[in-house]
Amino acid sequence: MALSVGTNSYASVADADTYFDTRIDNANWANAATALKEDALVTATQIIDNHPWIGNAVSSSQALAWPRKNTTHYDPRLGLETKFTESETPSAVKTAVYEQALHLLDNEDLLQEKVQTFESISVGSVSLSDSNNDTGKTSILPARVLRPIRHLIRRGHTGMTGATWWRAN
Repeated sequence: MALSVGTNSYASVADADTYFDTRIDNANWANAATALKEDALVTATQIIDNHPWIGNAVSSSQALAWPRKNTTHYDPRLGLETKFTESETPSAVKTAVYEQALHLLDNEDLLQEKVQTFESISVGSVSLSDSNNDTGKTSILPARVLRPIRHLIRRGHTGMTGATWWRAN
């Protein structure tokens, strides 16, 4: 299935290209073919979409989690409570998708869950050898992806990121 904004992706390739035009370390995105960029955005959307978001889906028939209603949340950048409209997908969600898509391109075979193997291991004077450069353990959701959307994830849910702690004032 081809990329379709609002159906299987939160962003178009053109939107992502614009985002990456001013981002450092974007070579893998810039050098990727359009079809690969589309695949990365669709896969990134699937990964990001699985969070327990604040609010409720606007419609039970919508393909993606956003847009949502009842989305009052604390915006850490503004330092106050805000609310999204029922037709709005937050820019933070799109940013997370862009960053997740790049992470997928930067880490080939990330979703294959390969385990790193060593050709030789020594105990005396500790020595490891990995001449075939197997994939190591790289997080599927790195901090740079979660950081922009953390405040949009429902409180008390751990998702894939561990426990969320809240301080009472």
